[in-house]
Amino acid sequence: MRAADIMTKDVATVTPESRVEDLCDLFRDRRITGAPVVDAQGRLVGIVSKDDVVFRGRGGDVGPRQTPDIRSLFSSGFVGFNAGDDGPATVGLIMTRTVISAPEDASVEELCRMMWEKRIHRIPIVRGPVLVGIISALDICKVVMDGNLPLR
Repeated sequence: MRAADIMTKDVATVTPESRVEDLCDLFRDRRITGAPVVDAQGRLVGIVSKDDVVFRGRGGDVGPRQTPDIRSLFSSGFVGFNAGDDGPATVGLIMTRTVISAPEDASVEELCRMMWEKRIHRIPIVRGPVLVGIISALDICKVVMDGNLPLR
């Protein structure tokens, strides 16, 4: 079974210029916890999750995410906040720019391995640089539970 067989094609996306407030509305309305970030041509340029919103800019790091020191986050009023500051206004300020993606012909086993090794919950599916779908860990669970992907 390949990514193209199970991916969601009607992907909820945002742009770097999208307001964080609108992103939160999208998450609530679509009942999702993350979304690919695309440019005007539909090219994948980032990914953003609820954790990026909560931790105010942690996702903007070019390198791997670091587990934050929760005590320092709470004592400082969260990263990026000063007294009276509402935090980052646009998705481009909080998104992760280095995105782990896969082609349409990636096997479900490969996707599982990537999610496990990278500790991620969703993988954008691309055709070249253009976003064509997304697969979440729950999508893979559904395939297994429906009996379409036998467990070894």
